[in-house]
Amino acid sequence: MTAMAHLKLLLLLCVGITVSTGVDLHKRIYGGQKCPDTERQYHVKLKATSATHESLCGGSLIHERWILTAAHCWKNEPGWDMYATLGVHPHPSWIKLLFQRSSDKKKKVKITSGSFFVGINTIDDIMLLEIPSQPGRKTVALPDCANPPNIDKIQMAGYGLFEKDPNTGELMETEPSKLQCVEMDVASCEDIRHKKCYDNVPYDNRMCYKKSNMRTCPGDSGGGVIYDNKIYGVHIGSSSCGCTRLSVSVKVCPYMKWIKEKINPRSNGK
Repeated sequence: MTAMAHLKLLLLLCVGITVSTGVDLHKRIYGGQKCPDTERQYHVKLKATSATHESLCGGSLIHERWILTAAHCWKNEPGWDMYATLGVHPHPSWIKLLFQRSSDKKKKVKITSGSFFVGINTIDDIMLLEIPSQPGRKTVALPDCANPPNIDKIQMAGYGLFEKDPNTGELMETEPSKLQCVEMDVASCEDIRHKKCYDNVPYDNRMCYKKSNMRTCPGDSGGGVIYDNKIYGVHIGSSSCGCTRLSVSVKVCPYMKWIKEKINPRSNGK
C-alpha cells in the first residue's frame, strides 16, 4: 500500500458511531485531553459496515489475539462486515508514518462470525472478539479480582465527538485525530437501578462514573474503564441514553472466569 493510501486510511477510521450518510452514534469523550503516548496503546477501533451504514466502537486488547468490548457493538445482520483496527494510539507523526515499516503500521483485521462470543448470559453487554495472533502487541492488564481495590476514580478514553468553536464557543460535531482521555469519579448507580436504559446488564455488574463538565459521548462504547493500569470495566453508555447523566460500564470481574476460559481454554477459568 502506498504512503498516500495509508494517510487516507488515517482519515477514514473512527470509534463508536453508526451512520447512514450521517451518523448513528454510540458514545464518545467530551472534555478530555490527548492521551499520553505511553498509555492506551492497547486501544482498538471497531468498525462494522453495510451498504448504507457503518457502526464504530472502541475495544481493548487483553491478549495478543483477544479484544474485550461491548456486546452491543456487534453487528450480525446480513450484509454487515466488521473490522478491528489495531495500533491507533499513539497517533504517528506524518514523517514517522511515511518511513516506518509496513509491518509496524496500523493493522485492520476482519472479524468473522466465528470470532464472536457474548457474555455469560444473553443479556450481558460484554463481548470477546478473536483476531489472528501476533506476538508483541500491547495489551492491558486484567483486573485484580481476588483483592479488589476501592476504586474512586477511573480513566476513560475515546475519540471525542465534540469540540468548541473558538469563535462562537458552540459545540461542533468533529472527531479529533488523537485519542482523548478523561478521568472521572466513580458514582452510585442507584439512579439507574430501575431504568430500562441499561437493563441488559445486571445491576450489581454495573459501574457508574461522572465528572463536572466532562462526559462520555457517542463513540466510546466498548472502551476500557481503567484503574491502576488495569481494565475494571467496559464502557456501555452515558447521558445520551436520555435518562441519566451518569456514564455506565460493565464490571469485568464478574466475567473473569468466562474471559479466562475463552482466552486460555486449559485454564478452566483460573
